[in-house]
Amino acid sequence: MKVAFVHDWFTMPGGAEKVATEIIDLIQPHAVFSLFNFMDDESLRHITQNRSIQTSFLQKIPFASKHYRHLAPLYPRAISKLDLSGFDVIISSSWMAAKGVQKHPSQIHICYCHTPMRFAWGLESTYLEKYGYDKGLKRVFARFLIKRLKKWDSKTAPTVDYFISNSEFVKQRIRYAYGRRANVIYPPVNTEKFALHTNKSDYYFTASRFVDYKNIDLIVSAFNRLPGKRLLVAGKGPLEKQLKKLALPNIEFLGWLTDEQLVYYMQRSKAFINASIEDFGIAGLEAQSTGTPVIALGIGGYFETVIEDETGIFFHREHPEALADAIIRFERTEFDAHRIRENALRFDNTVFREAFLNFFLDKTFSLEHEMA
Repeated sequence: MKVAFVHDWFTMPGGAEKVATEIIDLIQPHAVFSLFNFMDDESLRHITQNRSIQTSFLQKIPFASKHYRHLAPLYPRAISKLDLSGFDVIISSSWMAAKGVQKHPSQIHICYCHTPMRFAWGLESTYLEKYGYDKGLKRVFARFLIKRLKKWDSKTAPTVDYFISNSEFVKQRIRYAYGRRANVIYPPVNTEKFALHTNKSDYYFTASRFVDYKNIDLIVSAFNRLPGKRLLVAGKGPLEKQLKKLALPNIEFLGWLTDEQLVYYMQRSKAFINASIEDFGIAGLEAQSTGTPVIALGIGGYFETVIEDETGIFFHREHPEALADAIIRFERTEFDAHRIRENALRFDNTVFREAFLNFFLDKTFSLEHEMA
């Protein structure tokens, strides 16, 4: 069978790219497609194993590398123009548009859905406010475009033969958005690389892309209220200048870390902080794999990966004060690093690989039999 792998886009390594890396290594697709690719060569080689990326016409639009999010109205047309007619099986890795690729009836399309479009299904107001489209004619125009994208997103869902969700949380969102059932296969965690380290230092740590829904500004504001507590922030993104301007001296920005540096800071941090509604949250499990507890917003995928008062602490309101209170509660709670790592081992990448391969073989067996 000829297999094509379709990823929304390649810009910087994140959780979706870790899933893509495992799927590509496991299935060995014949070709990789995406809307565009602006990732550095070294990171890309690691993900695709030296495969070139076949991109859409969006790749050639001037300044697309900086403003690709504003090209969202063009995503449906761009993804539909990718030619996958020469493949027997399509595997899409989708949180935006990849699931909308064109297919013919004899092809099998398996979609690993990280989430339905966030701004179209539940987070519209958040995105409009963050990007300054929450007032006047801008708001009217933005809502019109979102409505069109939402309609297209729903229309293309039936073309997927099988949905895989990355959590029970996303499984319910798929049912709500598309009226489709999904099998849950949790994303992979490299517990071998994120090894146990019991000697913790006196700092808190967070790592993320600096984009709107990650709520890094909430974390910074919480630590502004706790000037005696040190926060290290890893990552980069369009909100970087804004975040640095907001932060007080007890907050240090580390930039984008190498894998080795990320492991180092995860292992030694007092706790890993997350303030966003995560579909799953690989970073939180990487932290737990090192024996580091998590302080997380108690909504979404973290409810499936963190055991309160055993492997972490939840706060339940998207407000700096709520996070600051959770940090104070955290410091009054004792945690066992070995128990925390034990929880993370349930999500080891070997578990993902076995589950995904079994699903793939089960759903493509009849096609392979026909071809034989």
